[in-house]
Amino acid sequence: MGNFKWDMELLKKVFAEFTGTAMILALGCTVDGTPDPMKSLAWGLIYLAAIHIFAFMSGAHLNPAVSAAATIVGVMEWQLMLCYMLAQLLGAFFGAGMAFGVQPNGVKQFCVTVPILKDYLYLGVEFLAMMLLMFAYCAIWDKRSDNAYDTMSLRIGFTIATLSFATISLGGCSLNFFRSLAPACISQQFNGLWVYFVAHLLAAVLVPVLWRFVIAEEKPEPAEG
Repeated sequence: MGNFKWDMELLKKVFAEFTGTAMILALGCTVDGTPDPMKSLAWGLIYLAAIHIFAFMSGAHLNPAVSAAATIVGVMEWQLMLCYMLAQLLGAFFGAGMAFGVQPNGVKQFCVTVPILKDYLYLGVEFLAMMLLMFAYCAIWDKRSDNAYDTMSLRIGFTIATLSFATISLGGCSLNFFRSLAPACISQQFNGLWVYFVAHLLAAVLVPVLWRFVIAEEKPEPAEG
C-alpha cells in the first residue's frame, strides 16, 4: 500500500475527521438527559448527518475502531489510520468541550457512558454491538457492494440508531471509544471506561480479519490519496 502522501489531500481528510467527530460530540452531548428512545434516534441521525457531509472527503470514519478496521481490511494505510485517529481524538475533545460549555453549572456526569450491568456482562453487550457496526462498515467497503457510498450515511446512521435502541439502557451504547473518553475526562468519571476500550478493540480486530480472510471474495484496494 503506497498511496500515503503528506499533501493537501491528507490535510483535507484530517480536517474532515476532526470536524466530523467534533460535530458528533457537540450535537450528541446536547441531547444527554433526554429519554433513551429520543437519544438513540438523535445519535443515529447525528451520525447520518456527519457522514453525509464528510464521506466524500475522508470516508467519514469518525471513530478509531472504524479506522483500525479499514486498515486491517486493506482499504487504507496504517500511516493514514494514525492521522485519522489523532484527528478524531482532538475532534472528540473539541466537540465535547463545546457541548460542556453550554451546560448548566453543576453538571457532574456530562454525557458519560457507564455500564448499568456488571462490567463483564456489558463488555459482551458492547462487543456484540460493535461487531454488528464493524460488519456494516465492512459490507460498505466490500467490492461487491456497488455504489455503497451513495447510501453510507443512511446505512450507518440507522445501524447506530438501531444498536442504540437495543443497548442504551444497559450502558449508554458508546460504539465509539473517543465518544466515551472525552466526556469521561471532562467529567472525571472513568467508571467502566475500560469496558468500551476492550470491546471496541476486540471487534475492530476480529471482524475485519474475518471479513478479509473468510468473507471477502476479492482483495480490497486502498482508497486513492
